[in-house]
Amino acid sequence: MRLHKSSLVLVVILGVLGTLHSQDDWLTPFEKSGGKETGTYNEVISFYQSLAQSSESISMIEMGLTDSGEPLHLVVIDHDQDFDFSVSREKGKKILLINNGIHPGEPDGIESSMMLARDLAQSKEGYTDIVLAIIPIYNVGGALNRNQFSRANQNGPREYGFRGNARNYDLNRDFIKSDTRNARSFYAIFHKVRPHLFIDTHVSNGADYQYNITHL
Repeated sequence: MRLHKSSLVLVVILGVLGTLHSQDDWLTPFEKSGGKETGTYNEVISFYQSLAQSSESISMIEMGLTDSGEPLHLVVIDHDQDFDFSVSREKGKKILLINNGIHPGEPDGIESSMMLARDLAQSKEGYTDIVLAIIPIYNVGGALNRNQFSRANQNGPREYGFRGNARNYDLNRDFIKSDTRNARSFYAIFHKVRPHLFIDTHVSNGADYQYNITHL
């Protein structure tokens, strides 16, 4: 079948528009709002589920329950598609685990990890010597308990999660005590992943610190 020039031009235009539409679909709530909004728990989980369905290099699994009754998710980005941390370690790959949303009112890491996962999924090369594991939101109960007034010194977003979890525990203090389901599910993740590097994302809540990044 031969196409007329006008038909060929239409096909090209539709193809370009389709590409633009798919790129818009992968924008995070933060990007769509011009930096004024952050994703709800359901939006964040749906984003990763869609990403995993669209890319063979991404897997998303449930790793135990949280005090909210909702599961704790683990997203794994592995360009070799092994999704086996022992195999990755034998290959000499470095494993990075990022934990987001211990305090869901500090959503920077949640949004940044979504953008990072999207960019790696769409990259033809990516970081082939690294396996990236992401906990989308650790404090699920706090993320579901959204408000506008619990972080008075913080400049945005318009609405955000609460510091305490579903039982009002501060999960930032619970890694050793394991008083919560969240912590016990986190143990399962940490021992499964055994990361070379662990990053726990927080922000300053509007305070003016001398350094942009603090670490232990």
